Formats: sequence, structure tokens, C-alpha cells
Amino acid sequence: MIGYVVGDSTIEYSTVLTQKPIRLGRYVEMDYDDSRVIGLITQITRGSPMIDGDTIDVNVVERLRAFDSKVPKYIRAEVKLLYDLNSSSRPEVPPLAGTPVILAREEELAKLFSEGDLKIGKLVGTNVEVKIRVNSLARHLAILAATGSGKSNTVAILSQRIAEINGAVIIFDYHGEYSRSDLKPLNVIPPRLNPLYLTPREFSGLLEIRGNAPIQYRILRRSFQQYKKEIQEKQDKGELDLSSLNQSFVDDIERIIDEMQEKKEKKEKKDAVEEVKNKLEEFADKYSGILDLVARDIVNNVRLGAVNVIDISPLDEEAMDAVVSHYLRRILDARKSFKREKSGLTFPVILVIEEAHVFLSKDDPTLTRTWASRIAREGRKFGVGLVIVSQRPKGLDENILSQMTNKIILRIVEPKDKEYVLQTSDNLSEDLVNQLSTLNVGEALLIGNLMRIPAVVKVDAYTGALGGTDPDLRGEWEKALKDIEIEKSAADFG
Repeated sequence: MIGYVVGDSTIEYSTVLTQKPIRLGRYVEMDYDDSRVIGLITQITRGSPMIDGDTIDVNVVERLRAFDSKVPKYIRAEVKLLYDLNSSSRPEVPPLAGTPVILAREEELAKLFSEGDLKIGKLVGTNVEVKIRVNSLARHLAILAATGSGKSNTVAILSQRIAEINGAVIIFDYHGEYSRSDLKPLNVIPPRLNPLYLTPREFSGLLEIRGNAPIQYRILRRSFQQYKKEIQEKQDKGELDLSSLNQSFVDDIERIIDEMQEKKEKKEKKDAVEEVKNKLEEFADKYSGILDLVARDIVNNVRLGAVNVIDISPLDEEAMDAVVSHYLRRILDARKSFKREKSGLTFPVILVIEEAHVFLSKDDPTLTRTWASRIAREGRKFGVGLVIVSQRPKGLDENILSQMTNKIILRIVEPKDKEYVLQTSDNLSEDLVNQLSTLNVGEALLIGNLMRIPAVVKVDAYTGALGGTDPDLRGEWEKALKDIEIEKSAADFG
């Protein structure tokens, strides 16, 4: 036993006077009436009624300290009541003052936290395995934390274990850390933008043809559709020269535009035509590093039972946005096609967007934000789960974040970040948010449909290599200095 309930209780909260210190995030059990209630310690205070906050004479404190063993002290814990094991529901009756409180027994906790499909870690301070319900990922997940709190490790553990149960996960690798990792089996997919898989509206967005330029859009749409028709006809006849496709792409569309202009019934304004041509050339310059008309569709590159990683780290942010948005659209469309026509992507996919505040900014209307928002709204029905990972929650689009039913929140200290997470989470309370700054590295609060009740978890450590681990600055400096000295010695000897 650790103590007793004191004062008034509600069906949500109790105050417990404890006999010895107990850490935040531990689970306790209270047996009363016909209930066996599991609660979570959310706040700890220690004090003495004889040395309270109104004491203003330090000499009084010193005299009382001389009789330390006789000075009354207390430890008080605030407990959030979570679950009645007997009724398998939230508590319906509050405990009375004087109700004994014990540390929750591990066999009881295992019934709540170990029934899922995918192990993520252990309950803090226990040996109880925490297994999440993998089907809940269809309702999306946000992994949020301050820098250095364990986001990458959490993504690695989650992705590795999805692959181990023969699932499919795609990580958009912002820093190149997963593409250089020991995740197994690892399927690294080069980031490529194949215009042949773009829709006219998607293509016009990349060319930055705005909604207030309908003539430009009409010119581009007609010429782009004609270009794809010509490519298909050449392919059917076996006349397609793959080696020249990338080089001739812009020239071929410009040729088609000129041919259409020669037909009087389709003649457009000259300045609109020239503007489209200019934007085509700017498009080719901007995306030359990723433009590839012979690249396979992302749908054909994704492997089941593997960690699929798209290394976007070499790209600038505009190219990253283009690739990520296009792949999101293709994955969603392919899953819709499979549901309707049994053709397309035949298996569900979990999409992981690292540094999500860059792509899903509340202030910047990126291309990715549009399609991520669609997946957040529609993905569950088609087997497309979205995982967004960010160290800046307050920078995320609130509509997308609020649709992440599940959250794994590691240590967060910044008050505005905590406030923003609270505002955009239906299943998160202020007392749980207040715990976030007390978490150690690798510890996380799990909420949502991942499990029955909130869990404070020590996430398993990924034992393989990750490309994004902190560098050994001193070690690398020393190695570089030795290399310089060796080169200098060799030069002197020569």
C-alpha cells in the first residue's frame, strides 16, 4: 500500500496522501464498492504544515530542522482516475476519503496495455509491455517532441515493427537518417517526379499557374494531355525512344502549343502562350534534378513487409514538396482504385512525414498540405494511414493535427507547443499535458485509439544504426587532426 484517498473526489480525480515518494506517471489501484479503479499519478507535492509558504522567519525553520524527526511532513499525489477493471469502462463512482491506494499490479496493467499487435515499449517503472493496436493507425498518428527527445528512435521502432508483421510503411526521409540506417528489410526509393503520372491540375500547380489565370491553365491542360496521348501512341507502336524523353519534354510540349495555335479555332492570347512557355522552362530548371519520365510509378516501387524510405534530403524544399505531394496523391488514388475496381495498390500503407511542420505549415499553403489534409479526412476508408512527426507542434496546420486521433508525445517543454497540442487534441487533458516537461529522453505519453487508456511509456531503444544520431564532435575533430598530421608528414617526407 502507498497511501489513502483524502478530501473530496470526483469520478475523474482523487487526492492521495502517500507514505513515501512516488514518481509521476506511475499507475495505482483503488478497490472500493464494486470497483477496481486504475489511476495515473499526474502531480506530486511535498511539504510540512509547520513550514508552509507563509513562513517568513528563517530562524524558525532552523529551529524546526533541529527536531526534524518530530516535524510533520506530507507527500500528496493527484491521481487521474482512468478505468474500472470490473466494469471495463470509465469509473462511475468516486472513491471515499480513506480508501486505500496501492501500486497497480503488473498482471492487471498487462490486461490493459499488452493486448495490442505491435510492441512499442514498457510502462514507465514496470516490466509491463505496451503493445499498440496497429489497426488504429488507420486513424492517423502524430509523433511530437522537442529536439533530442527520441522522435527518430520512435519512428525507427514503429517502422521496423510494422515491417516485421508484414506491413508497409513509407518514410519521407527529410535528413537522410533512415536511408542510411540498419532498418530491415530496407527499400530505398529514389525521389523522382515523372510528369506522365501527373494530373493536369497537379502539373499546373508545379508550374505555379494560379487559379486567376484560366487561359494559361487551358493552354497547359490541352497541350499536356496531347503530349501524354502522343507518348502512349508511340509506346503502343514500339516507337518510343526512352533515352530522349527527358531532354525533349519541354520542347515537345512547346511544339504542341505552337501547333494548337496554328489552328484558328483554338488560338489563345499571345501573352498567355508565352507565359506558359516561360513557366515550362522554369519548371524544367527548378526540378531538373528529380524530373524523370522513365521513372516507375511510386505505387510499383513500394514493397510489402519492408521499411520503404524515400530519401528527399538532397532536394531543396520546393522539390521536396513536389515529390511528397505527388506521392501522397498517387498512393491515395491507387488505394481508392483498388477499393472500387480491385486494381491499383493492393495493400494498406502507413505514410510517415518527417519534419511535418515544413510541409504542413499552418501559414504556408504547400502542395503537400493539400494532399495530407485529404488523407487525414479520407485515408481511413481506403487503408492509408498518416503519421506526422514534428518538433514544432505550434507550426502545424491545426486542421490536420486535430485529425490525428492518436498521439505519441515525448518530452515537450515549450509552453506554446504544449498549449497548441492541448487545443488540437480531444482526448488530451491539461493534467496530462503538464507531465510532458517531466518526461525523460525516450519516454512518451500515448493517447488515442492506440490503447484503452493513456500510457506513459519508455519507448524501446532501436539498437541498429540511424544516420541522424548526434555526431561525436570531439572524436571527429581528433580524427580530422590526425588525418591532417598524417598528410603533412607524408608531404614533408616527399
